[in-house]
Amino acid sequence: MAGYILALDQGTTSSRAIIYDDRARPIQVSQQETTLITPKAGYVEQDAMQIWHTQISCAHDAINQAGLLATDISSLAITNQRETIVFWDKRTGKPLAPAIIWQDRRSDSWCQQLQKQQLKDSDVTMQQHVQQVTGLRLDPYFSASKIVWMLDNHPNLKDRAQRGEVAVGTIDSWLMFKLTGGEHVIDISNASRTLMYDINKLQWSDELLSKFDVSKQMLPKVIASDGDFGKTKKGLFAKQIPIQAVLGDQQAALFGQGCVSEGMAKNTYGTGCFMLMNIGHEVQLSQHQLLTTVGWQRRLKHQQFIGNQIEHPSLSKLVKSGQRILNPARREVTYALEGSVFMAGAIVQWLRDNLGLFYKSQDVERLANEVESSEEVVLVPAFTGLGAPYWRSDITASIFGMTRGSSKAHIARAALESIAFQTYDVLTAMQKDSPSPLTELRVDGGASNNNLLMQFQADMLGVPVLRPKDTEITAKGVALLAGINAGLYDETTIDDSWHLDRCFEPQMSADEREQHLHKWHQAISKTLQ
Repeated sequence: MAGYILALDQGTTSSRAIIYDDRARPIQVSQQETTLITPKAGYVEQDAMQIWHTQISCAHDAINQAGLLATDISSLAITNQRETIVFWDKRTGKPLAPAIIWQDRRSDSWCQQLQKQQLKDSDVTMQQHVQQVTGLRLDPYFSASKIVWMLDNHPNLKDRAQRGEVAVGTIDSWLMFKLTGGEHVIDISNASRTLMYDINKLQWSDELLSKFDVSKQMLPKVIASDGDFGKTKKGLFAKQIPIQAVLGDQQAALFGQGCVSEGMAKNTYGTGCFMLMNIGHEVQLSQHQLLTTVGWQRRLKHQQFIGNQIEHPSLSKLVKSGQRILNPARREVTYALEGSVFMAGAIVQWLRDNLGLFYKSQDVERLANEVESSEEVVLVPAFTGLGAPYWRSDITASIFGMTRGSSKAHIARAALESIAFQTYDVLTAMQKDSPSPLTELRVDGGASNNNLLMQFQADMLGVPVLRPKDTEITAKGVALLAGINAGLYDETTIDDSWHLDRCFEPQMSADEREQHLHKWHQAISKTLQ
């Protein structure tokens, strides 16, 4: 079957469009930067219309540069920065405020107040309850806190919302509203990042919406990751293109890395650093400060019939004493454990833009290689607090161990090492939660092209680090899902299209590794005091 997949990849610092052929190979990329706005400390915003305009411009550019027509595109797929929210007017489709970015910390005080509250007639805290329902934590990172802050602080927004005039959604929702001309929908993987979605019942939590004072009529309809998201509106392209797959960026990377079996894990080195492990089809809450999230929900691959009823092995426990499933689920949910590190590639950007240590981000590896080690220099990159497994939004970044002999090369090397150290902490927590020992780590994202960082990462983890030839795996993941949905690909394409670029084997001695980790954890202890 001939055809192409157009994947839209809307990230924190850029919008991209990538076209994939009938073998899931990228044939054309178009990219435009977007502007982050920081009006005051802790605030991170974007212009929602800039997000839309850059994204649709990239889509048209990619089609034109590939020498294709819109009629050649079989399916459209979307992957996006998660947790970021946009409010817009349901009637006009115009944004009512800036997009509030996932890195924004303005809602920290609201989160801290709720964390300590206890449920009525219970010794369970709100923090514990929220984790039981959503798999997440009360942290400014997640969408609900940003939505509540906007409703409380933006003039007339709450009144308009109560009158049903306002829509709110994550970036996938915003793009789909604009693409379709009015569909207000959200993919389940993005919904699971809002702090308002019950990952057990697979629906918006009425209890949490009431607690947060958020009106359900503002929220989008939740759809499976390979569901029917509608078609692009007439006139946007030469034909109406069906939107057949949507995934949050980290879930898309998990799928694109071929981590479709339980126990497989990937780490994405982007603006932040996100490690996800496939934990199968049952909710498993972390006991070690990690998150549980929906990986994806898709059509069942294998269905068995009992009479006229559908049964699936993962649902067989629901059939008791000869009972039949009258309304069986036709789509299967895959869950993931996640460790979120807020600063990864963004540390390199800080060295470049704020300190002026080099002109291009790629130059950080050359600079770091000017010294054999960071010596005693340790950078704790808590520029927006620390994520998993510490979850401390109240602390700031620090550099330890500086002497008169310390140079910018030592700082650059310490910055790269801090990314690997944070990943080590996440993996350690993940291994405690998971019964499956990690035997390899698949990596992607811009910073995974840094050989020094990847070798140090393998040394710290003690397992091979596998980098595929295509490290921009996020768009590929959602393109694969769309292609399977459209009939352009089959399940074998997931593995067949993954090609190893380099395997980084651990080389450091156990003693040296422990010295590095001791130095890091000493610095963390000082920071957390």
